Amino acid sequence: MKTLGYAAQSASSHLAPFSFNRREPLEKDVVIDILYCGVCHSDLHQIRSDWAGTRYPCVPGHEIIGRVAAVGSKVTGFAVGEIAGVGCMVDSCRECASCEHGLEQYCERGFTGTYNGHVSGAGENTCGGYSERIVVDEKLWGQGFICNPMAPN
Repeated sequence: MKTLGYAAQSASSHLAPFSFNRREPLEKDVVIDILYCGVCHSDLHQIRSDWAGTRYPCVPGHEIIGRVAAVGSKVTGFAVGEIAGVGCMVDSCRECASCEHGLEQYCERGFTGTYNGHVSGAGENTCGGYSERIVVDEKLWGQGFICNPMAPN
C-alpha cells in the first residue's frame, strides 16, 4: 500500500517527503488514515540518532490519531469511520508471561515500536505517524496499542 510520509535519511538530514509501502492489511488489521500525530522529544532524539540503533530511513511519530479507513474481515472492535489512536508500540510476541498479562511493554522478546522497529518476521523497519496511514492488528487495541475512544467501557 503506497504511503507518503516524512523521513530522515540520516542523523544529519532534515525530515523530507518519503514514499514507502505499508503492508497489505490482514483479516485482523485496521487501516487508519492519520489525521494528527504528536511531536515528541523521542522522535527528535531518534531521527538524530542520539540513542543507539536508529535505522534509516526513519519515519517517526507515535502519538497517532486517525480515522479507520478499512478493517479486515475478522475485525470486531472497529468500524470504518471511527476514530482510533496508536501509541508507541504496534506489536509484541503475545505469548510470554508479560504479554499474557497485558504488559506488552515488558515483552520478554521485545515489543515492536511504532517506528524504528522490526516488522514481525520481516526485519523491515516500521514507519510511524508522520505519514498518511498506518496498518495495525486490532488484537492489540485492548492493551493500549490501538484505542477506540468512542467504544463503551
